[in-house]
Order: sequence, then structure tokens, then C-alpha cells
Amino acid sequence: MALDGPRENEQTIQADGFGILIGDDVKPFASGSVLDWVQAFGGEGYVLTPESGSSC
Repeated sequence: MALDGPRENEQTIQADGFGILIGDDVKPFASGSVLDWVQAFGGEGYVLTPESGSSC
């Protein structure tokens, strides 16, 4: 898979050897989170979840 380079409001961060593009508006919420792949009834994709494992 290949992606375009970062846009003006995005930065590349390294996580476990992967380069991840993250928008400036999301970055404050991503600190201390885990990037995970989920498959659910409504679809599948990447989600950010708290390290504690629960969100609310």
C-alpha cells in the first residue's frame, strides 16, 4: 500500500516501525492511545482507543 505525502496540516509519526500520518487537530487526542484494526457489524477500519481499553 502506498500513500501520498503529508498534507499541510499533517505530520508523520513513527509507531512500532510504521509511519502514520496524523492531522494536527487529532494529535492532542492520540497521545496515550493505541491504534487498532477492528472488524465489526458496521464495517472495519483503524480506530484510536485509550491504552486502558475503554473509551467512556
